[in-house]
Amino acid sequence: MRIITLSILIFLLLAGFASAQLKGIPSYDNAYRNYVAGNFDEAIKNYDDYIKSYPNDDKAIYERGMCYESQRKFDDALRNYNAALQLKPYFSPYYVSRGYAFVKTNMPQNAYDDFTRAVQNDPTNPDGYFGRVNANLDLNKYDFALTDLNAAINLNNKNPLYYYVRAMIYTELDDTTRFYNDIERILSNYPGEYFSSFKSQGVVLILDNIENNINYLNDAITNDPENYLLYFKRGFNYYLFRRFVPAADDFQKAARLSPDSQSRLVKYAGMLIDNCKFYSEK
Repeated sequence: MRIITLSILIFLLLAGFASAQLKGIPSYDNAYRNYVAGNFDEAIKNYDDYIKSYPNDDKAIYERGMCYESQRKFDDALRNYNAALQLKPYFSPYYVSRGYAFVKTNMPQNAYDDFTRAVQNDPTNPDGYFGRVNANLDLNKYDFALTDLNAAINLNNKNPLYYYVRAMIYTELDDTTRFYNDIERILSNYPGEYFSSFKSQGVVLILDNIENNINYLNDAITNDPENYLLYFKRGFNYYLFRRFVPAADDFQKAARLSPDSQSRLVKYAGMLIDNCKFYSEK
């Protein structure tokens, strides 16, 4: 009788454990679906339920961190990224994500270190190099940023985001020739709404930077209202931000103020105005 009772007890314990595991599986499915759909509060609740059953699932912990980061709850995001890295300490994408969280919390050196670890763990992945670009820009190391950006482009020359960032770096370095070269690459190869197809942390950060760029250029134009290049730069930032009406206005001002009606700037301004009309009417 004692043996039978013990066997029943073991069976019940195992059945309860299996039930908990099976209960965790749909929680992950629901969590991931809500995460992808942008329902972050619901996703986090589902991840919490799932991780209770699977506390060593680094992917689920990492994705919960991404949910928190999307809500700009960076302390919670970092806590989850740290936990994921403890479980999988050589996985490059986790360092990339934690690096971006450091960028957004004004810790560029920590970000630089994490992006460097990402590069060291997977030198064939452009994400680590591109992440380090953002850290270098915050550290005002434009030459190093260009080196890393060119490395990312060598690994993936189809990403328009890389050319946009490089164009912006060239404006900081007053290298208008290379700035125009990258504008031409973007106009020749990518549609005006290409940002809508990207959902990475890098794009979120760049979109934040675009807004900052617009505010900076507003002040610059107030102080120098006849500078045609400033209007072109602000227009291009509006364009990437999908604010096509003010973008077209700025391109028109840039072309009107340009001293050379045959310049590359005037040519590109015309192409961008056409794109603005097309996308604003869609």
